[in-house]
Amino acid sequence: MASASHGFERAGELLDVTVAETTKTLLKPRVHRHVVKTLAQSILSNRFASGTALPSEPELCEEFSVSRSAVREAVKVLDSKGMVTTRPRTGSIVRPREDWNLLDPDILAWSMELQPSAELVLSLIEARQVIEPAAARLAALRATATSIAPMEDAFVRMTRFKSAQDFEAFNKADIDFHTALLRASGNIVFQQLSNTIGAALAYSFRLTVSRAQEPGASLPNHGEVIERIRMRDSEGAYASMARLLSIALVDLGLA
Repeated sequence: MASASHGFERAGELLDVTVAETTKTLLKPRVHRHVVKTLAQSILSNRFASGTALPSEPELCEEFSVSRSAVREAVKVLDSKGMVTTRPRTGSIVRPREDWNLLDPDILAWSMELQPSAELVLSLIEARQVIEPAAARLAALRATATSIAPMEDAFVRMTRFKSAQDFEAFNKADIDFHTALLRASGNIVFQQLSNTIGAALAYSFRLTVSRAQEPGASLPNHGEVIERIRMRDSEGAYASMARLLSIALVDLGLA
């Protein structure tokens, strides 16, 4: 009987160890993401300015209660995004802002939790003014009914959410519209940009909430873009999309 009791105790110990190891395994990615995000936002908010060094590995280990390997892995992620560079005997140095991969979806997501930058939003819209009218022109030439359908669905949702004054849902549908447009262009580079444009739009909408003169004012222009694409009017689609983005600049007070 004692032997059986001992066996149950031993099994319980093994179960506890397994649960602990499983929990540890599950927590590691979460801890890693937290360290990367916190360091990135410290750089984005200029707590660690360009040209300065991050705290030493021991200091970061103590701050985050993690191992040196965890700190090194986090720094590697920031290095891959152009935010820091590691030098022997110097440590990790914050790189100039122009070296950062500002269109990286992670960097945009981390930026969104900070105060939106009007300069970055303006730069994003200026880039979209080059890309999206060209995508609309190509969509008018190449899009099929199947590839136009997601744009139409997004437009229907935008209309419904504007009527309901639900501008958070409206903005999400707006992102769907623009990403669907890039995919409908049939250009594989524009299609690859769709996720980045979506993240950039989400960032822009942070500023829209506080500065837009009339949220949803560009809705008719979205419908016009779809109609021009349906009619195979490539130059009309180009012009309609250009007007839509010009309205976005005015709406944000950035024109």
